[in-house]
Amino acid sequence: MGKFAEFLKEQDNDKPYRLMLIIYDDPLDPNKTGEEIGKEWKKNNNPKDFYQFEIDKGYFTVNEKGNYVAHNYKKENDNRRNVKPNPKDSEFEHDEVGFEIIPENTVVVIRGSKGDRTHRFTEMLRLQNVYMVNSRKVMEVANDKWLNYIHFKKAGLTQPRTSLVTSVENIDIPIKEVGGKYPMILKTAMGTRGVGVQFIESYKSLLTSLQLIFKIDEDIPLILQEYIKTDYDVRAIVLSGEVIAQIKRPVIKGDFRSNISQGTLPLKMELTDLEIEQCLKAAKETGVMWGGFDFIPSKNRETEKPYFIEFNGSPGTGHLNDLNNINIYKMFIETFKNRDNWRKL
Repeated sequence: MGKFAEFLKEQDNDKPYRLMLIIYDDPLDPNKTGEEIGKEWKKNNNPKDFYQFEIDKGYFTVNEKGNYVAHNYKKENDNRRNVKPNPKDSEFEHDEVGFEIIPENTVVVIRGSKGDRTHRFTEMLRLQNVYMVNSRKVMEVANDKWLNYIHFKKAGLTQPRTSLVTSVENIDIPIKEVGGKYPMILKTAMGTRGVGVQFIESYKSLLTSLQLIFKIDEDIPLILQEYIKTDYDVRAIVLSGEVIAQIKRPVIKGDFRSNISQGTLPLKMELTDLEIEQCLKAAKETGVMWGGFDFIPSKNRETEKPYFIEFNGSPGTGHLNDLNNINIYKMFIETFKNRDNWRKL
């Protein structure tokens, strides 16, 4: 934490900037982090320079200067795309003025994803040289557990043995690649909050699961992974090349997952020098400016490398302040006042 504190005190390149968050406020995954960043922004910055763009129904226009302008168009508390908002409704929001994205003066943060729509919007902004946290490429890797695995492997990080599943017919090959021992973990390559993860206890249950999944969606990307028994895993938050926070996430009683969204209560912990080194290595390989890295600690944390599971390009921030004695929202905002931290696209 010392390095980051010094960094905040000694910024010689401080300049005000505009901040826009791309969000998708799913009722199952509410935009808590975005709201907290907004509250912190308003304490010391111009409120008009902060905007949360709802990607579900929002749209862009181009102004006379050639800059994109983001507009929200939605009815509060209604995520159904086939419902036309009534402009006379008091809950209706249509921001016709919008928020101008000035490339040399705006940071855009991807906090929520709507699949192809997010990719299209972020590519559009990238071509205008808008600085994004994280880049489209980083977010594509973050949203795909198989690409997570490939990037971590390239960096030489320790991971559970993992294989891509392409069909029921050749399933014996992935089984062999992950060690052939049950239980195993079956995951959809896309998915967050522990959803789409199955604990596989036998060959029979694996076949049954695959047959059902492929019947519903024959093109769904799946990975099979070696199961590593643990009482807890760790999430480490990296910002601008430094680990700024971490939490211990105990495995839920009667479950095998440790996601906060599934009900675990995180605890305070400290990382070893080796764990910090490995997290920064993972961040460098994936190109992450701001992200959460999940790993299973080794038995000897001082000398044995942790097992990396995945990383998240738009991590939740619940419990981080209290368990690390920090203000992570202020740290995030202050980071981008220093233009040296605006990595080249």
